[in-house]
Amino acid sequence: MIFTRIAELRKQKKILQADVAQHLYISQQTYSSYETGKSQMSFETLCILADFFEVSTDYLLGRQDSIPSFLNEEEREIIEQYRSLKGYSKDAVKNCLSFECSRIRT
Repeated sequence: MIFTRIAELRKQKKILQADVAQHLYISQQTYSSYETGKSQMSFETLCILADFFEVSTDYLLGRQDSIPSFLNEEEREIIEQYRSLKGYSKDAVKNCLSFECSRIRT
């Protein structure tokens, strides 16, 4: 379960395996072996990854299927709705958010 969750989270954040590996002070090959399930990580690494991806260790371990509890109900609902979208629709949401955030900054 861990390996699928960390791969999914990394792809959602659009970052490379090498970037996560650098954060963990390990090689990209070692991190890749975590994502493929070929190697098991230490508890310390699990905790660092949970913090890095802003999820609970229970979520990474598959003991919790919900989105992190530090989000309020409205934020969880928005994330669930976003996850149900496909390609173009996700792009449209991201573009809308980017536009609205740029209006706030100016």
